[in-house]
Amino acid sequence: MIRTVRPNLKNAGSAIATAGVLALAAMAAPAHAQDQAAEADDSVILVTAQKREQNILEVPVAVSAIGEDVLDAAQVNDFEDLTLVSPSLTITSGGSQAGHSIALRGVGTVSFSTAVESSVLVVVDDVALLQAGQAFSSISDPQRVEVLRGPQGTLFGKNASAGVVNIVTQDPTDYFTGYGQFSLTDDQQYRAEGAISGPLNDNGGFRVSGYFSDYDGYIDNLTTGSTLGGENTWGMRGKVRQELGDVTFTLIADYGEATDSMLPDTYLRVDTTDADGNPLNEDYALAGITPGFGNNVVRNDTDRFGESNQLVTALKADIDLGFATLSSITSFQDWTYNSTNDQDGEPVPTIRQDTTYNAKQFSQELRLTSPTDGVFDYIVGLYFADGSTDRTFVRTTTIPPIRQNWDSTADTTSYAAFAQLGYDITPDTLVTLGGRVNHEKIGVYFADNRGATPIEYTGDDSETAVTGKLALQHFFGGGLMAFASVATGYKGQAYDISSGFDQRRADNPIASESSMNYEIGLSGSALGGDAQFQLVGFWTDYDDFQAQGVNAQLLVPQFELTNVGSLRTRGVEFEGAYSPSDNLTLFASAAYVDARIREFPDAQCYFGQTEEQGCVVDPETNQPVQDIAGEKLGNSPDFKFNVGFNFDQPITPSLALFLQGNYTWQSDVNFSLSQNPRTVQDSYGIANAAIGIQDPDENWRLSLFVNNLFDKAYASRIIDDTNPRNDPFVLTQQLPRNYTRYIGVRARFGF
Repeated sequence: MIRTVRPNLKNAGSAIATAGVLALAAMAAPAHAQDQAAEADDSVILVTAQKREQNILEVPVAVSAIGEDVLDAAQVNDFEDLTLVSPSLTITSGGSQAGHSIALRGVGTVSFSTAVESSVLVVVDDVALLQAGQAFSSISDPQRVEVLRGPQGTLFGKNASAGVVNIVTQDPTDYFTGYGQFSLTDDQQYRAEGAISGPLNDNGGFRVSGYFSDYDGYIDNLTTGSTLGGENTWGMRGKVRQELGDVTFTLIADYGEATDSMLPDTYLRVDTTDADGNPLNEDYALAGITPGFGNNVVRNDTDRFGESNQLVTALKADIDLGFATLSSITSFQDWTYNSTNDQDGEPVPTIRQDTTYNAKQFSQELRLTSPTDGVFDYIVGLYFADGSTDRTFVRTTTIPPIRQNWDSTADTTSYAAFAQLGYDITPDTLVTLGGRVNHEKIGVYFADNRGATPIEYTGDDSETAVTGKLALQHFFGGGLMAFASVATGYKGQAYDISSGFDQRRADNPIASESSMNYEIGLSGSALGGDAQFQLVGFWTDYDDFQAQGVNAQLLVPQFELTNVGSLRTRGVEFEGAYSPSDNLTLFASAAYVDARIREFPDAQCYFGQTEEQGCVVDPETNQPVQDIAGEKLGNSPDFKFNVGFNFDQPITPSLALFLQGNYTWQSDVNFSLSQNPRTVQDSYGIANAAIGIQDPDENWRLSLFVNNLFDKAYASRIIDDTNPRNDPFVLTQQLPRNYTRYIGVRARFGF
């Protein structure tokens, strides 16, 4: 089932693909495996970016397909590590699973509300996760990860307005195979993972995989003597596939648990004297702490703690009708996350927060997919999802005005119909047209439990939206493909469920956001097929963008969710690879992203912002506001690139030496939407390297690796904690795992 244009591609061999992917895949795969792939002429990269398995060249989408060997070579074990291999992907750390946010091309959703969905959808084996926090765990037994950049609402729905991260796990095999992998680092992380797969009968197979990781952490708590920032996690995944006549059933069950000490904020800056030498912030316990980049010491009276467990099950049935394939995907997911947070960061019990999340969702998708061997093809489908997220929140404190005790439920029910049609205008030119109608119902329940009698607030609303896409592709001789597309995106309305919720918020959900995206792309090969590249240009306008802010001018800072008037993100993305010889591969990927606010006249001011700096009092609300039109989005680097190499050399017929290295650099970012000049992270670069030996038949592999080779300290987030309750200035930071250099060894055995 191939398009009429596929023969042109096959004549070009495997020359065209996502270049960074080919580079890393070449560096991770043994030479004999590459030779076998070339001999079979099936080394094209297959993706499911359009909900059918296709050659990546047939997809008019800016998509990176990151294979299993790529993830292994780049040392991607957890979801947040994907930023190492996708320059357009950024993650803003929130200190816990529930607080992280995902952005593509600078656009993501940062919100404390449990009812706001991410702008970047995460999909695992055809199952869309309800909450973004569910994604932040180990990537277990992956076959590939597809990063689809730009609005993908036509096929993936209402919360893919900025893009999709699509994780596809390994399928069962018709022969027995398996592997075990073990790693140890000098900062005392122990990790083991493995899988076994084989046939059940002549028409069915199974695959079982699992992982375990134990890591104490890297942040020292001087008050309790504990080490924080670590995690103990384990999980298992099972997949069974069985053919019964014209029907193929696939049953998937994935369960994981994690206990983490979360990521506490450390002091980046604490002013202890003013310009005249007078003491400031005398209540802060700084003995043994030197604020600054790389400070990994805190004095918390309570260790931060988080505990999660997640179950995802799915049953997929594919029925061959002859003229098309009818697919049914039924799924259920259940995620629970409990956390305790010493919010004040001091050795005395001043502010503590305890919260519990429980997200559940049932979904059902039906779609009819035609073959692609003719001049016309189609995908049509129906989708239903019923999700609910419960959250309880208790803040105990010696400061009565900021005490909180509430519980809430956010409900969302979605109904959608979608279609995508493809037509070969000529043997080399293809047009694709798609559309989706989505109807969503949302509801909220909130109970303020601070009084003897709870005060309850409820609300509900609904909305219908239409999204669409038009794309044109042309395949040139010599293995060159160009495409142009225009697409609309949509993310549904939401309730601002957080402290301070009242009936006004229940009656007025935050409006939905919409987008319009334009893309042009070019993929191809050069130098006789030894070099490959992909180049994409994009321009996306967003209206009513949903954003989280904080009003720090109040005695009790209040988090507020709001609609930014409009924003624009535009730029260029490049991926390339060059193999001048059989044992050397050079690769590079880069993204220039200009993500800016176009209209936001009533943005919140940062603490201490003066009228000369643009902060004025709104005469209607009597609140300080600023106009940030033209300013950059938070945590969105203008430029980010990754360059690297892979070199392997046989030593004996049964032993080979390999070397790997890569360097990732990004420009400076401001973590604050309000453009606070104190929350800027300067540009930085991180180098990783590995050396090892292996059996050419890949029966075993042993390597020594080092992360952050040059020991460059940086922060994954900077927070300005300055407010009327303390004197300027107090800044905190969150340090990522590789804020400092660490070394490890890894051994892998397979059959």
